[in-house]
Order: sequence, then C-alpha cells, then structure tokens
Amino acid sequence: MIAELRGVLVDKGKDTLVVDTGGVGYEVLVTQGLLNAHSLQDSIHLYTRLVVREDGMTLYGFSTREERACFDLLQSVRGVGSKVALAVVSAMEPEEFYRAVIAQDEEGLTGVPGVGKKTAARIILELRDRIGLGASKGPAPRSRPPRDVSEEALEALLALGYTWQEARDAVANISLEMTGGNLESVLREALRRLARL
Repeated sequence: MIAELRGVLVDKGKDTLVVDTGGVGYEVLVTQGLLNAHSLQDSIHLYTRLVVREDGMTLYGFSTREERACFDLLQSVRGVGSKVALAVVSAMEPEEFYRAVIAQDEEGLTGVPGVGKKTAARIILELRDRIGLGASKGPAPRSRPPRDVSEEALEALLALGYTWQEARDAVANISLEMTGGNLESVLREALRRLARL
C-alpha cells in the first residue's frame, strides 16, 4: 500500500500530478485545490490512497489525512465510486462535508459535479450515523457532560478509519475549556492533532 509520497512535481495534467520520488515518477489523481496550489519543480508531500479495480490501479492524492479519510468514507457508500468521492473532496472541506451530512443538506451535496439527488440522499442515509455525531444538526450543546463529548469524538474518529489507539491519543487531554466543550470543536482539535502525526 502506498500511503504517502514525498518528492518533486515534474508534470501536471488536467487532473493529475506526476511526483518524482528518487527517480520513480508516480501519476496521482488529485483534488483541484492541490492541482492549483503547486507548480512544476515544487517539493510536494501527498497522502495517498491506491484504488485497485479490475481494469487497473489508480493512485489518489490529498493534502491532508482528513481529506483522505473523507475520501475513504465516501467510497464506502453504495454506488459512490472513486471519481465521485474525489469530486466531493475537491468541492468541500471535510468538516463542511460532515456538517452537510449531519444537517441532511441534499442541496449542498448536489452542488458537487456528479452527485445527483439520489446519490446525495444515499450518502446522507449511509453516513449520518457513522460519522458519529448522533442526531444533532449542529454543535453539541455546552451543557453536555464532558465525558459524553469525548466518547462521541472517539466514536467519530473510529468511524473515519483511525485506529482506537490513534483516536484515544488524539482525544486525550483536550482542554474542554479551550474547545468550549462542544463536540464539533473537540473533533476539530483531535483531527488537527492527527494531521501532525
């Protein structure tokens, strides 16, 4: 499995980058933001996911672990392929996508090229509970006991594909005063910590 690439950008296509890592060039499908952010000969670091299909293998690249986790989560939805998952990650930041799912915002999701009403509804149906934010359509209330917030943040990270150890370490010792004790802030801080690993 190719999890990360570090190297020099040697070529760009309409939706691809070619990264030279010590004499080997990897062609990587990337988000539009990544494509626009880099020029030839830039040093580049990508978090990657290798997708194997009957007709070949494709390497997808992302600027953060959160984007890659979001891509993986989308691909777990029935009928959502790699190209649609990449389109969603290109159009929406992970946190924006998670909020849209929790709020059941079909209109927001159908604004992504390749996502129709049926696909948006399926994404919401299959991911809303798995994201781990419960039935709330917004941040958890400040009055919620801190232990519950931490547990829900832990469940959310597990649903995003992090190991129990990674999730536990990320949530541990987060200052509830700093985050206001609400779930969205705790989760954001935990994801920030995981991105530094």
